[in-house]
Amino acid sequence: MAARFHVVPGDESDPRDPLPSATPPARWLGMELKRLRKAAGLTGAQVVASRAISSQAVLSRYETGNDAAKLTQQTVRALAELYGVGDGPEMQALLRKVEEAKSPRWWSSYTDVVDQALSELMTVESAADRIQTFSAVLVPGLLQTADYARSVMRMPFARRTSDAVEHQIERRWAVRRRRQQILESLQPPEYSAIIDEGVLRRWVGGKAVVREQLRHLYNLAENRDNVHIRILTGEAWAQASPMTSAATLFQFPDGQPDLVYIEGVNQGGSWLNDDGDIDWHRMALSELIMSGTDKAETLERLDWLIRELAD
Repeated sequence: MAARFHVVPGDESDPRDPLPSATPPARWLGMELKRLRKAAGLTGAQVVASRAISSQAVLSRYETGNDAAKLTQQTVRALAELYGVGDGPEMQALLRKVEEAKSPRWWSSYTDVVDQALSELMTVESAADRIQTFSAVLVPGLLQTADYARSVMRMPFARRTSDAVEHQIERRWAVRRRRQQILESLQPPEYSAIIDEGVLRRWVGGKAVVREQLRHLYNLAENRDNVHIRILTGEAWAQASPMTSAATLFQFPDGQPDLVYIEGVNQGGSWLNDDGDIDWHRMALSELIMSGTDKAETLERLDWLIRELAD
């Protein structure tokens, strides 16, 4: 993942805050340590001078949650005491987060099918509170049914199927299904997907698979308050056009800068670094969503497409 940095005005700790790639517990702990430090009126240099920590760079990594593996309860206690936290419930909550932050991510048992790019993507997904995505090729991964996803994953192996390939596909689907559960959690992100109409007419996996996928989209669009599905019709291209075939915007609840992920088909993607590029994609996604069908029109068009595929 390419790093992107921003400067926090008035903060004398290391100003380079990297992408929010830490686990949610590590991010929470880092944010809380930073909040406590600022509430105590201390700069990074003053914390280092107190000998509670070795350097401003180390403090910055802890505060962004990106060095959780090296955090100890002793260090967190020393920092918290310096910031005026007593040995009560607040201290105990901080110390519990140290152990939670060190816990392996759930996908650590899937290293055979989860590479670094996917690990970074899932980490960012789990931290975002708003996700907006556009796709002109395939149904977005978080909305795919099992058979549709397997058909997509099988594409690179169309001429050489084997038990080993099928095992890998099942492992990849298990990861994708687990990813999808963020939309079903108690505090799910607000998820908006704008899907090109051509995607819905593409027979990925065959007629029956596509019909099942369309029914799944209809169910999500009708019943999930946090899932918003819009269709970019052919006519809508006259009003707004995408900058790429698949892009996702991630927004966060803690003031971290937005991130944009450009995705390939059956391969890793890339993160945009330039603020200008991110702004352009943010605006483009907003225009695409506004140009797409509303909820009622989405349901009507999905119903029509489903009936078109009836036996």
